[in-house]
Amino acid sequence: MDVILKQEIQGLGKQLEVVKVKNGFAHNYLFPRDLAMLATPGSRKQLETLRAKAEAVSAREKTSFEALAEKLKTVSLTIAAKVQDGEKLYGSIQAQDISAKLREAGYDLDRKVVVLPEAIKALGMYSIKLQLHKEVEAKVKLWVISDESK
Repeated sequence: MDVILKQEIQGLGKQLEVVKVKNGFAHNYLFPRDLAMLATPGSRKQLETLRAKAEAVSAREKTSFEALAEKLKTVSLTIAAKVQDGEKLYGSIQAQDISAKLREAGYDLDRKVVVLPEAIKALGMYSIKLQLHKEVEAKVKLWVISDESK
């Protein structure tokens, strides 16, 4: 059965792509969750207009995220953390901690945009990657300092 995906589904396809799936998967999973629609000749004709609209929205989002990325280049965050034996942290700095600091600085970004290869477990200066859009990324400086109150 051919279906048109309404949003990207990992392992299956991208948004507004025609894919072939089994009948049961389409009827029991995709259609009830409104993730896809049946690829009829009429819906295939509408697909081009839907793609054009989606590309226009994506282009608008991209330009707004590019402007935000320019602003974020100058941002420097500081997080004070408890330290044990020199420079090792008791816990670790996670994406949600960085997202909370960004909110305090006036940038309301979800923790999912913060890309950390691994949790931060030591004092120092870090360059944190923010994936704002699939084509736009920004970097902010993060200073992890010792919390002097023991």
